[in-house]
Amino acid sequence: MDTTSASLLERLRVARPDAADWRRLHDLYLPLIRVWLAQAGLAAEADDLAQEVLVVVVRELPGFRRQRDGSFRTWLRRVTVNRVRTWRQARNRRPVAGQDATDRFLTQLEDPASELSIRWDREHDRHVFDKLLAAVRVGCEPTTWEAFRLFAIEGHSAAETAARTGLTENAVMLAKSRLLRRLRQEAAELID
Repeated sequence: MDTTSASLLERLRVARPDAADWRRLHDLYLPLIRVWLAQAGLAAEADDLAQEVLVVVVRELPGFRRQRDGSFRTWLRRVTVNRVRTWRQARNRRPVAGQDATDRFLTQLEDPASELSIRWDREHDRHVFDKLLAAVRVGCEPTTWEAFRLFAIEGHSAAETAARTGLTENAVMLAKSRLLRRLRQEAAELID
């Protein structure tokens, strides 16, 4: 049987996702959304609002269409902004001390050309990359991981990495190759 591995996004959108798929989406994005809500001046409500954002994501995901790299992160940013605005309107929140700052924050976050949106994109990518690295690191020998980190991530030479880790240069290059392959496999499972 010839099957094509679907990305997490496609499984959640059109296939029959299992609990592990939903957990992966939750674990990947809930912390990121929570941090951004706190930055919007909503720290006290961040946990509840982040859950509400994910509920909207789950409900609206079948209608999402990936159009280019980064389109999911842009869509997620818009869902977050809209969910916060809806939440505030439902509670008849009128601008009071501190809330005008939240409004400015949301307006900037909504504008794809703003510095805040650009920062959202960078932090999103860094967050996802860190999650990928953590997933790849599981079950990895400490010396192999250190060689990969020094050589592939920090950019040290193979000779310097070999000297620092006690491995041969060939072993350093093999570690990089194996872990990059695992990293690509993990990345293929993620959304953006």
